Amino acid sequence: MNNVKKMKVFYVTLYFLFVLSLTVKAQDSVKVALVQARLAWGDVDVNLRAFNKRVRLCKECDMIVFPELFTSGCEMKRRDKEEAKRSKDAVASRYPEVVKKMKKWAKRSGALVVGSTIYKENGKYYNRLLAVYPDGKYEYYDKHNCFKKGSFSPGDRHLTLEWKGIRFSTYICYDLRFPEWSRNQGEYDVAIYIANWPESRQDDWNRLLRERAIENEAYVVAVNCAGTDLAGLVYRGESCVIAPDGEVRARCRDYWDDVVVHKVCKVHKVAFESNGSYKFCELCF
Repeated sequence: MNNVKKMKVFYVTLYFLFVLSLTVKAQDSVKVALVQARLAWGDVDVNLRAFNKRVRLCKECDMIVFPELFTSGCEMKRRDKEEAKRSKDAVASRYPEVVKKMKKWAKRSGALVVGSTIYKENGKYYNRLLAVYPDGKYEYYDKHNCFKKGSFSPGDRHLTLEWKGIRFSTYICYDLRFPEWSRNQGEYDVAIYIANWPESRQDDWNRLLRERAIENEAYVVAVNCAGTDLAGLVYRGESCVIAPDGEVRARCRDYWDDVVVHKVCKVHKVAFESNGSYKFCELCF
C-alpha cells in the first residue's frame, strides 16, 4: 500500500511538472559565459585589448561575466601605500573608458556584460561592479565587504537585476564569506560572485560557493581569475556554475584562460514526500 501511495505521488508530480512547463516562458533561461582570465596585473591597456578578444569568443550568449577588477587585478600584497594610491588613481582615471568599452561589447554581443573596476569619488575608492546592457544602460554595485581595511570604501546597497526573465544578485569576492549579505528572501534566482581568489584559499572558495547555492536555493555563477600576480600569488581559477542542490554543473580549466558557457534557469521546489522533503525542478529550454 505504501508503494502504491508513492507511485501516486510520483505520477501526480509528473503531471504537475508537465503543467508547469507549459506556463514557463521559453526565455526564462539565460546562457552565461564565464570568462576566466589570466590578467595583466596593473596594465589597463593590455587587459582591455585582451577582453575585447575574449568577448568575441562568447558566441550566442545572453550574459558575459568577467572576474573582479578585470582591468587591473587586485594586487593583494602591495605594501607601499603611496604606490598603491598611485596605482588605484591610474586605474580609476580610466573608468569612463572602461564603461565605454563595456557598452561596446554589450552592444556587439547582444549580451549583458558584468565585471568590476576601480571607481573614485570624493577621495574614496570603490570596487565597482558594472552590469552593462546592450542598449547602453548600466547599473552598478560597489563591493560591500572589503577585505583590506582602507583599500576600498564599502558600498551600502545590493544590486538585484532582471535579465531575460531571470533575476540576478551580484557580489564581489570577500562578500562570499558573509552569508547574511547574500541572504535570499525570494529576490533572486542566480547569485553572481566575481573574484580574485588565490589558490591558497581555494578550499574555502569551493566550500562557500556550494554553501551559498544550497542555503539560498539558487544557482551560483562564480568567475575567478587565473595565473600569478606580481607578488607571486597564484590563482587557480575554478570558475564555475553551481546548481541549487550544490552540484557543480560547469567549470573552467584550472590555471587557464578559458571561456565556458552554461545555461541557468528558474528553479522550482517540488515536494515528493509527506515529511516535507523536496527536490529541485529546473525548467530550461
